[in-house]
Amino acid sequence: MTMTNFPEITRSFQELSGLAPEFFMDIRTDDDLARATAFLYTFDFEVKGEEPHPLDPLAELLTQRITAYEARRFPVPDADGPDMLAFLLQQRPLTQQALAAATGIPQSTISDLLRRRRAFTADHARKLGAFFQVNPGMFL
Repeated sequence: MTMTNFPEITRSFQELSGLAPEFFMDIRTDDDLARATAFLYTFDFEVKGEEPHPLDPLAELLTQRITAYEARRFPVPDADGPDMLAFLLQQRPLTQQALAAATGIPQSTISDLLRRRRAFTADHARKLGAFFQVNPGMFL
């Protein structure tokens, strides 16, 4: 049986959290939310095209904390990911094809998301959030 090297894990965690504390931050205020969201957008921009990225699990955890804070702070009754996507598409005269080209999400996937045939993933939410400049949690 392999022994887990907890001292090495601790050192690595401390180093990573020092380099990118936003991955691990608590979101308790609107300022925290703005900082976390800006970090997530920057992360998405920096790793664009690298799928899967080794840091995706950390981005997923941050997305979950953003979503949890927004659900408490800005409750949105009766609106889910497909409704939000449809609303944002209507607000801009934007086709599914144009959105696909801009986000890298296949048009068929966008169609399936809108028709509720497919669930949004964290990757979809990050890409759509970055494109529409909204919090990715709106789609989850």
